[in-house]
Amino acid sequence: MTITKRNIMVPVDQIEPHPDNPRKDVGDVTELAESIKKNGIFQNLTILRTPNENGKSTVIIGHRRLAAAKLAGLKEVPCMVVEMDKKEQIATMLLENMQRADLTIYEQAQGFQMMLDLGETKSEIAEKTGFSE
Repeated sequence: MTITKRNIMVPVDQIEPHPDNPRKDVGDVTELAESIKKNGIFQNLTILRTPNENGKSTVIIGHRRLAAAKLAGLKEVPCMVVEMDKKEQIATMLLENMQRADLTIYEQAQGFQMMLDLGETKSEIAEKTGFSE
């Protein structure tokens, strides 16, 4: 992963969720939106440096924050811009979501399968995620 910039503000309408995010449902972000309205966003979203086919930035980390920011009516959000290949993107999203207790077993399995499809071995996945083979 290469970090190319830090702490830039990006319009929310120029950011899209990653299509391969293992978390398919961001859930209820109402409380998070209220917190963002009151306190702002404390942790930057992580987005890809290269725009997607729609010419927009793609979120790697911060899908829930993006949804909550939109709900809160924010026009722009703080972002860290990175460059990652497809394998790094999937691994990063999977690892980020593994830390959340509400990721379903099915979503975990889909994430593991995506990593396998991208050429990761079971032992590499185990090492990166902390799960046993």
